[in-house]
Amino acid sequence: MDIDGAPDPADDARRDAGFLTVAEVLGLLPEVRVLDPGSVLIGADVALAAGTVLYPGTVLETLAGGSITVGSGVRLGPGCVTVVATTARVTIGSGAELGPGPVTITATGSDVRVGDSARLSGGCLVEGPAVLGAGAQVLGAVAVRDAVLAAGGDHREADPDRRAGVVKGIGRVHGARVGVGEVVVGGGVPSAPLVVERQRAHHPEAPSR
Repeated sequence: MDIDGAPDPADDARRDAGFLTVAEVLGLLPEVRVLDPGSVLIGADVALAAGTVLYPGTVLETLAGGSITVGSGVRLGPGCVTVVATTARVTIGSGAELGPGPVTITATGSDVRVGDSARLSGGCLVEGPAVLGAGAQVLGAVAVRDAVLAAGGDHREADPDRRAGVVKGIGRVHGARVGVGEVVVGGGVPSAPLVVERQRAHHPEAPSR
């Protein structure tokens, strides 16, 4: 309702589109830290754990039986973060970071799983099916689909040989299988074969253990 107690057309529009009203978003506080409730859209089949932080412009949409589950301590933003689950599930593990910069996840008939402490940033797009293991990273304006990134240490791990799989760069990276300590760098050439490298090649001075 608006300040005069009359029905708010914006609430009707949100409900018709399958989203919570602003008042319902406000009701998530303080367990979920919604920094700008008026700019956040949350679908009815979205589960948010305590400690999640939603920056302005976050959109979590569920369609045709899709669902989104967000673990504790996840940060969505800063930047426009959009997650759409259509007849599929998107699971975002505890402590994951989506942003800074635009991040889009789309699961249409195929699930997307983002592991604990994973990091996505810089304009990336992740399309299902995709399994991003704990600590995995997708960085830059890269479009990832049918990808499996092995779990390992996150971006704070000093030894690159122990870090989870990474995809970075620009362009399309489809069908990647990236192991612990490995990285695929997208180069924006659709026909170019995927090249899996050791992360240590990009961090030669990093310590090992």
